Amino acid sequence: MKKTELENIHKILSDCLYEFRIGYSDYKNGSNAKIRKEGERKMDSSISLAERWILNNREIYEIASGGNNRSEFDRAIYIEETFRINYFSRDMEEILKELKKIIDSIEE
Repeated sequence: MKKTELENIHKILSDCLYEFRIGYSDYKNGSNAKIRKEGERKMDSSISLAERWILNNREIYEIASGGNNRSEFDRAIYIEETFRINYFSRDMEEILKELKKIIDSIEE
């Protein structure tokens, strides 16, 4: 995969994480049910978008599911947890760090 493609995916996943965090804040600290419900919708939407980008790209999926040294079974379990609300922020940070390392190692 080309460096520019990886950079674009990194940007999209970073935006997903950003929107998730805004939604999480609204969900936890919203002053009424409408704000909390909208926060929950933002979190779900961000997770769904990130999941589509990761699952539809094998190279990104391998990065997101723990690298090259995992079985498909291990990958499935690992990635399933990533797309849960309570793990998404932490796991996405790790995915973005690993993706950034790969991007920085590519020479154009």
